[in-house]
Amino acid sequence: MKNKFLILTIILFLTACKGETYTVTFVDNGKELSSIIVKKGDSINNVEIPTKKGYIFVSWLKDGVEYNAKSPINEDTTLTASWTKEPEVVKNHTVTFNFGDFTKTKTVKDGEKVSKPEDEPKKDKHTFLGWYVGEAEYDFDKPVLKDIVITAKFKRNRVKITYDLSGGTGTVEVEIDKGETPERPKDPTKFGYNFVGWTLDGQQYNFDFPLESDTTIKALWEATVYVKVTYDTDGGNEINSEMIPENTTLSKLPTPIKEDYDFECWLLNDTCFDINTKISKDITLKAKYKEREEEIENND
Repeated sequence: MKNKFLILTIILFLTACKGETYTVTFVDNGKELSSIIVKKGDSINNVEIPTKKGYIFVSWLKDGVEYNAKSPINEDTTLTASWTKEPEVVKNHTVTFNFGDFTKTKTVKDGEKVSKPEDEPKKDKHTFLGWYVGEAEYDFDKPVLKDIVITAKFKRNRVKITYDLSGGTGTVEVEIDKGETPERPKDPTKFGYNFVGWTLDGQQYNFDFPLESDTTIKALWEATVYVKVTYDTDGGNEINSEMIPENTTLSKLPTPIKEDYDFECWLLNDTCFDINTKISKDITLKAKYKEREEEIENND
C-alpha cells in the first residue's frame, strides 16, 4: 500500500511538472532551427536572434502573425522566422576622362563597363590615337574595378620634306608641322656643278606653299663652265694661269716680280683690274710696273 502511494505521488508530481513547462520550436522555411523548454508564463525575450546570410531577421511569426517576444508562453508553440533581404551594397567607381584641355567624370558600378565618350577629342595640328591608361590603350570591354583616369592620346601631325641632292652635299631631310610652310634650305654644293634650284615633278618648287603631305624635291644642277685667267708678267717672273668657274671672282691676285721695277696693278684692256669683277670668259691680265729711280750716291 505504501509503495502504491509512492508511485501515485510520483505520477502526480510528474504530471504537475509537465503542466508547468512548454516547448517552443523555432523553424525557418519549414525546417526546424532549434527548440527550447520554457516555464509556463515565461517569454522568449532573451532567445538569441538567428542569422541568415544575405538576410536581416525581422521577427518571429505565429500562425503568420508577428509574435511579441515578451508575450508569456502558455502552450507548446511553433514560431517561424521572418526575414527581409539585405539591401545590396552598391560600390561605385569614378572614371575620369582626360580630354587634354578639360576632364569629364562618370560614376560606374563595380564590375560594370564604362562606355566610350561619343565625341572624339580634338586637338589642333594633332590626330587622335585613342584612349589610354598609362602607355596601354584602354579596353572598354573590361569591367571597372577601381577609380581610373583614361587619357586621350594624340599624335602631332608632321610631314617630311626630303631633299634629293643628286650627289651633292647639303640638307637631306626636314620635318615640319602639317600645313606649315617649309624654310628654304642653304643651297647645296656639288663639285664640278652649279646649283640651279629645287624642282618638283620637273617644275621649280615654290617654298611659299604650305606642306600638306610628305614631299621629295630634287636639286637641279648644271655642269660648271670654267674660264682661264692668264697672267702676262711682261718680263717678270713666270706665274701659272688658273681656271675658275664662269661668272665667279678671283680669290686673290698674285704679285709679279721684275728687276728694277715696282708692280702697280694688273691691266685688263689697259685698265687696272678689280678683283671683285666676275669673270665670264677667258682673259689675260698684264702686269703694269713703274721703273725704280736710280739712287745717286753722295760722296761728300
